[in-house]
Amino acid sequence: MLQIVYSSAAVSLFSEIELQRLLLNARENNTRLDVTGMLLYHEGSFLQVIEGEGPVLEALFQRIGADKRHHRVIILLRREIEARHFGDWAMGFVSPRHLTKQVPGYSDYLRLRGEPQSSASAAERVLSSFREGRFRSFVKSR
Repeated sequence: MLQIVYSSAAVSLFSEIELQRLLLNARENNTRLDVTGMLLYHEGSFLQVIEGEGPVLEALFQRIGADKRHHRVIILLRREIEARHFGDWAMGFVSPRHLTKQVPGYSDYLRLRGEPQSSASAAERVLSSFREGRFRSFVKSR
């Protein structure tokens, strides 16, 4: 099982409707591919964790990298894992504003103030750093 954590910058800010479409399409595709993970979006920055079988995930990541809606795709972590860290999420998603909680896969991760449940996980430390805004200047400065 492979896990990839990457960040990227939106070419232009996403509307709530565009974010909902992105989530629904990702959930559909990832369910078909048996890929799990979490996608965070905040003020034009994306952070995503994807997990799945190596060849499937590599092919998916190639498609993600070629997507013209974002650029500056930077792999933060690529590693083999024994078990999924986001197995309960077909594709979790977080938007900081008004995205309705009734959209399947919505999570309020960025608003949570406590530490991630399992802070020893490298992926969860990266997600926590994103939530705290540590990637903002890095993504915007390039």
